Amino acid sequence: MIYERQSRYRSFGKRRSLRLQHFDYSQPYIVHLIWGTFQRRDLLRGFLAADTVETVEDQARKMGLLLVAYCVMPDHVHILVSSEGQANPLTFVERVKGKTTHQYWRRGGLGRLWQRGFYDHVLRSSEAAEDLARYILGNPVRKGLADSPGDYPFSGSAITDLP
Repeated sequence: MIYERQSRYRSFGKRRSLRLQHFDYSQPYIVHLIWGTFQRRDLLRGFLAADTVETVEDQARKMGLLLVAYCVMPDHVHILVSSEGQANPLTFVERVKGKTTHQYWRRGGLGRLWQRGFYDHVLRSSEAAEDLARYILGNPVRKGLADSPGDYPFSGSAITDLP
């Protein structure tokens, strides 16, 4: 039984994709995206965190994505976007990771900035975007980086006010 389970997921040296194989990500959905820094190192502080926020906002605007909420933590990024059928959120992640990696190298960083891949979750009709936005914005408070979500400079939301 164990052998059958292991052989069913054999990947021949490659990781399995976390993307839904036949899902059309270009349709109008709200998607929660999370990706981490390489080896979860605290690399996103100061200028690099500000560069990441600027890149996230710039790419969302250029691609026609509504940036519902975002939070750049020292070792990972949370983003909630609505595609409105205009752009693929997966392409958005690739562009943000590529541009911020180049910024990291220009600022003297060496090696990899990001972990391979990322997590995405398409919100179901039963899930409220505002609740998830509040969760994302509360991340720095839960980690002790700010007293309130509004005190943290590397987060924001288009649908909820920061207290």
